[in-house]
Amino acid sequence: MRSTIFTFMACLLLVPGTTSCGSGDSEQNMAEQRANEHQRLEEVQEEHLRRGIVPNQDTMAFAQAFSVFLTSLQASDANILNQFIHPDHGLWVIEQPGAMPKMTHVTDINDFKREFQNRSFFTVGDEVKTCDLQEEAWPSFDCADMDYDQGQSGYSKEGCFVSGPSKFQQSGYWDYASLSDTEIRQIKATLPLVQRSVLHTATSFEFHFGPVHGQWRLLFAKLIHPCSA
Repeated sequence: MRSTIFTFMACLLLVPGTTSCGSGDSEQNMAEQRANEHQRLEEVQEEHLRRGIVPNQDTMAFAQAFSVFLTSLQASDANILNQFIHPDHGLWVIEQPGAMPKMTHVTDINDFKREFQNRSFFTVGDEVKTCDLQEEAWPSFDCADMDYDQGQSGYSKEGCFVSGPSKFQQSGYWDYASLSDTEIRQIKATLPLVQRSVLHTATSFEFHFGPVHGQWRLLFAKLIHPCSA
């Protein structure tokens, strides 16, 4: 079953200009395959979740990997979510309980408790209910435009955006989080691995992923509501 799934995904992600994954495929079959692509992707994701398999970069694009991550988060499935955490690099969670940021290194998601009411990481899924990725630069932000009661996040555009990591890599949260020199070196060694950064404007939460040894990993998560310090 696994080989069948991976074979299908390999066909699905063929480079442009490739018209078949086998000599017997016709153009009509390929058109039907593209028409049913969305449904088949959902079936593949469900199979990954059922079997506890995290898709890797070679067999599934980032959008599908993120979908599996979000589904496991909302389902409070620690087994799958932990597979998004690299055993060596771990996950750095950024919060701001006061005037200065706090960064926590996590290797098992079950052990992490948020600063806010000592809640589990899975409560993030209660706030990030949907996240339909849009591939574009992040919108601008202004505290003066933020009004949660009116559903205004402060961003110039609402939604869930995925872009490159340069803005986060240059943010420097780690320089103000009272970390040891060893921890800062570890963070700076992990930062270049980040390739895709996701912003959820309704919460301002950020999720930063990178492919490590061919598998998408969640390397940093920023859980900060802006303008509240």
